[in-house]
Amino acid sequence: MMEQLIPVVMIVAMVAFVLIKQIGKLTNKLDAFSDEGSFERYAQFSAIIQDHVRNIKLSLDSSKTPDERPFKLIEGKNEDEALEILSDFIRKLVFFETMMAKKKSAKEIEADLFELLSHLDGFLKEYCENGETLSDALRETLLEAYQQLD
Repeated sequence: MMEQLIPVVMIVAMVAFVLIKQIGKLTNKLDAFSDEGSFERYAQFSAIIQDHVRNIKLSLDSSKTPDERPFKLIEGKNEDEALEILSDFIRKLVFFETMMAKKKSAKEIEADLFELLSHLDGFLKEYCENGETLSDALRETLLEAYQQLD
């Protein structure tokens, strides 16, 4: 009786092993597909944020002459320092559109974007006149833009 049971147990174990492997492959493909779609959305959102950061930088840069300056540096703040911080934001945002960002999970990208947006929020409050109001307006604009992405 025991001799007949051993081959059956071996076959069941092999079938279970193959099924687990197949389920694992399918799950990985679904995760990759989901992350790929998320990545495209994050890349699009990053480009939108970049446009806003560039507009802020243009508005604060006294060497440029935009028609209107919605963002004005607080008296006594160092313009070069402010422009360098904005350049850093842009460099970080460009990262989200590169192949390097695809190596991160959606949660990691979300965390990085959230951190960057938090720093941008802090920047506006620290460096710009009416920073709180400007930050609230930017947050609303970005939220609407994110919700409109495919």
